[in-house]
Amino acid sequence: MKKLLITVALSVSAIFYSQKKDSLQFSLPEKYNLHLEEKQENDQMIMMEYIPKGQNWDNYDIIVTKIVSKNLAKIPLQTFFDNNKKLLQSKTKNLRIKELSRNKNGEREYILFTAEADSYVDSQTTESQIQYYTKGENDVFMCIAAIKEKNLPKELVEEWSKVFLQSQIIK
Repeated sequence: MKKLLITVALSVSAIFYSQKKDSLQFSLPEKYNLHLEEKQENDQMIMMEYIPKGQNWDNYDIIVTKIVSKNLAKIPLQTFFDNNKKLLQSKTKNLRIKELSRNKNGEREYILFTAEADSYVDSQTTESQIQYYTKGENDVFMCIAAIKEKNLPKELVEEWSKVFLQSQIIK
């Protein structure tokens, strides 16, 4: 019985560790002094949230979120975009989405866009975001830089567009 358990344990470990994992790396601009405030992980996803040091969930100036959807790279990015748009429309007032860029044929698949809203349906607070979706071989990455404003300043959009578009998939 002991040999069977060891064999099963080794087989499960081999399967788990043989699965390829992708990693999306990008440099957070130093001027924001961002640090990892929250990380959650399960079998389907990893979520990491960064806010400036010395700030908290109530008073942050900017929040950067990276979500890794594991083993979903076969799903078109447009599906992620459409589902997120529907979710945002249901939760916000006067949502404005603007696509900034998208991959060309032969390039790594990505969609870069902004989402701005006057407020949330259940609250007077607002949050506008620049979002970047891309794929690795196995995983889908959704990166969001958000501020508590109705409109994103042009400089912020340019800065975070550059950050996200210069990201690299590490295997």
